[in-house]
Amino acid sequence: MAQTVANMTSVEKDAWTSREMAKSFYDHNKLLARMRQVSATVIGLQAQVPVQKYRGVGGYTSTDSAGGALNPAGNQQTAQATYTMVYHWFQTAIETGALNQTASSMQSIVSARDLEISGAISDLSNHCSRQLATNGDGFIAQCAAGGASTTVQLQPATVSGMAGTSGYDAIARGWLYPGQLVDIGTTADTDTLVTGTTITDVVESETAPTITIGSSITTTTSHFVSVANPNSATASNPELNGLRNMISAGSLGGINPASAGNGYWQPSALDTSTTTFSLDLVLQLSRKVYTKTGDYAQSIVTSPKQAMNLYSLLQNQVRFASDGNISAGDFVNLNWNGMQLMVLPEIADKDLFVLNFNDLVRIVGDITEPTWVSSLEGTNKAFGNWTPNTTAFNDAVVFPFQVGMQRRNGSAAATNLVS
Repeated sequence: MAQTVANMTSVEKDAWTSREMAKSFYDHNKLLARMRQVSATVIGLQAQVPVQKYRGVGGYTSTDSAGGALNPAGNQQTAQATYTMVYHWFQTAIETGALNQTASSMQSIVSARDLEISGAISDLSNHCSRQLATNGDGFIAQCAAGGASTTVQLQPATVSGMAGTSGYDAIARGWLYPGQLVDIGTTADTDTLVTGTTITDVVESETAPTITIGSSITTTTSHFVSVANPNSATASNPELNGLRNMISAGSLGGINPASAGNGYWQPSALDTSTTTFSLDLVLQLSRKVYTKTGDYAQSIVTSPKQAMNLYSLLQNQVRFASDGNISAGDFVNLNWNGMQLMVLPEIADKDLFVLNFNDLVRIVGDITEPTWVSSLEGTNKAFGNWTPNTTAFNDAVVFPFQVGMQRRNGSAAATNLVS
């Protein structure tokens, strides 16, 4: 009997169906990539952004031909927004055995070293993308009411008026996943229910999303899930300003629009009550930005769900001259009044932002890219550090930056589009 591949399985090197691993998650981070195109400002302790609040006070008078007294000279009104840096870290470790036995393509589909290096940068970028798309408050998802259980109920995507992000959005976008360390608590005490617990399972459901953890807890809608914070007993990790808190009526850069005289420091429109997308909604947001700036906003940034809703409304108005060569279904590459439509998986289903990226500021220091700590030390090689008394090597990626705004009323948002 002739020798066969099947007979040789026990003595053959591993055979793989592909030379690349197929990733089971979205791994592009387009929002982060776009934010990194914003002009960078290098800071010391903090970034100080100059803002012109209103037109000059006093000064103007009109008279008839006889002349007369003038109003006293005034001054142009200015303010200052300040932003501090956020340091993003992702620590990695690798065993000597993994380095030794997966070193070449003949032995494995990918070396353990390359997998950990690329994975660490990708995972760090994913956390940054989440922050840029959400509230800047450190909370990944809002809990729902649930009795004592290791299965934690999260808010479904269909609930109107949520204080945070739905569990479905967080799970579908890879922000909550098995193996992740999280705290669960309130805004005042972020680990009041559990500290540094490991997620063992997730259920991706628009109506009943859950995560499973090691401890049994009882939750309400006042509880939130955040990345575990080993540096504080009560607070969530410091995070980037995100679109949802930059285009809001809340304080930003140390300026509170609710304080007297600070009304200029808020978006031209913030719709938190409309739950159903409409063409009129986008027109109204665009109109209010145009009223404040004299021009249309540069971009519409929204979720695939709301881009689909926009496409459906526009497609219903199309009249075909014939049925031949019809191309339809591309809800990503739409054109709305010459504005850039950015359809990003990072954006939660309920959000739509109308903004000018020129109104944003990006704050950096000497480190402007995701950088390995071993490189900062001078070894210039990821996993260049042996961990004493162990058989492993250790390293970490660090990426310090922050984003903010120098003008808020050139933007608008709708943040409650649950249908």
